[in-house]
Amino acid sequence: MEFLGRSREISLLEREYARGRSFVAVYGRRRIGKTRLLKQFIREKKALYFLASRENEALNRQRFAQMIGSFVGLPELAENGNADWRLSLRLFADFHRDETKILIIDELPYLMEANPAFPSILQYAWDELLQDANVMLVVCGSSTHMMEEGVLESTSPLYGRTTAQIKLKELPFDDAREGFEEYSFEDQMRMYAITGGVPKYMEFFHEAQIDEAICTNLLSTSGFLYNEPRFLLAQDTRNPITHYSILRAIAYGKHRLSEIAAMLEKPQTEVSPYLKILERLGYVERQTPATEKAPERSKNGLYRISDGLLSFWFTYVLPYEGDIELGNCKPSQRAIATSFDERFVAQAFEGVSRQTLARLCQRGEIPFEPNRIGAYWNRKNTIEIDVCATSSDNAVPLLGECKYHESRPFSRREHAALVEKARLLLGDDADKAILCLFSKTGFDEEILTLPERGDTLFLIDRNQLL
Repeated sequence: MEFLGRSREISLLEREYARGRSFVAVYGRRRIGKTRLLKQFIREKKALYFLASRENEALNRQRFAQMIGSFVGLPELAENGNADWRLSLRLFADFHRDETKILIIDELPYLMEANPAFPSILQYAWDELLQDANVMLVVCGSSTHMMEEGVLESTSPLYGRTTAQIKLKELPFDDAREGFEEYSFEDQMRMYAITGGVPKYMEFFHEAQIDEAICTNLLSTSGFLYNEPRFLLAQDTRNPITHYSILRAIAYGKHRLSEIAAMLEKPQTEVSPYLKILERLGYVERQTPATEKAPERSKNGLYRISDGLLSFWFTYVLPYEGDIELGNCKPSQRAIATSFDERFVAQAFEGVSRQTLARLCQRGEIPFEPNRIGAYWNRKNTIEIDVCATSSDNAVPLLGECKYHESRPFSRREHAALVEKARLLLGDDADKAILCLFSKTGFDEEILTLPERGDTLFLIDRNQLL
């Protein structure tokens, strides 16, 4: 699959490269495209890319020495591979000192696992060897907490030495869809709902119809994505069973901490640390109403699976696992036919609508400067609003409603329902609120002729979502 998006990250890396000496940390969850980004960046540049492996430190060190030997033209070093880290790094620093060269150490956490002192080794190398030798050093890793603790936090020997850092996230919809121009808008949304914009997962939908890709990769025991959730939890957590159980509880509709703990028959204080790990990994998100002043202390938080593939798997694969193991995927397909578009894809459409709102506000097409974009609900769920954005200089939030109807346009009655929600939430200030309507299938004539259009009412259809 072609390289998609990442223009901001490439620009940052190019800026750091132009400095002549820089130290960049790149990190993010597995499958997010860190290695692909770095390999795209170093094309046609003088660079050495080293991928650490989960093995004995000596084997990593020997392999690194061999690669350094080949890079600097010392075949004897490449043959025996007995040099230590400092000697290998010194040879790299001394090679063509007048030219900018790049050293990438990928999966740095594996080296830190094998040798906890490795950050100190790297500190010495940067301070004494690399930073004055026209070197751009890039360290990369999938373990977010180890990258933060080992490189970025104040307790690390490397603290304060990085000149830039990139926490790589999922591709937004407008970038992800560029690789799927042969798909209809509906199939682009289905693909994005399942993959969540994770590049590795998108690869499996690139050369097949969406239904065929789902069957081949998720509803077959031989599919690459069939056991992906179990692999992720086994690799990234020390207690995969508990994390698995929490994800299953959330998928079953238990969104509050108290509900999750009750289903697991554990105290909330015991469940909370596991939820924090899932949040840090990017698999779970704690959502609070966008209007909350202190969201971290809010008692109105709801936990949701934020990873599209995990959400799909726990909804449409795990409940039918016994049938799939016997080669029968029809029960899962029936469940998909019943609720996939109306619930699963529609929820992803809300996320895409929030992405679009941020882009339109940034361009000045909507006169609002958001500092937070999310949703709104009250504790008793008597008011639920799909899109809610707050601004530091505006006491009245922007409110929006999303409709992913199969064929029916956004109706005047549905617009009136949002106006009533605004009145219940804002009282006398409701008339000052900007309202945004997001629709897959356009808007009926009554909405299109409303006088407040373009002033306090903005209509966003599928063409603006692309």
